[in-house]
Amino acid sequence: MSKHHARIIPPEREVSRLEKKHAELAERVADLDGRLSLTPGEEMELHRLKKEKLWTKDAIQDAHQ
Repeated sequence: MSKHHARIIPPEREVSRLEKKHAELAERVADLDGRLSLTPGEEMELHRLKKEKLWTKDAIQDAHQ
């Protein structure tokens, strides 16, 4: 068997991983949103995190179908 073979992840394990990632992203977004002001770098990070959070939510929904 090749070292580079694809591993199949059970759907419930993948959903669990995605939900954990979504919660971590939500926590970081809430932290940045709660600040009075952000540096330009933090604003870029917040924008990126919000996009990633949405992508993760979509992936969770897709995994449930």
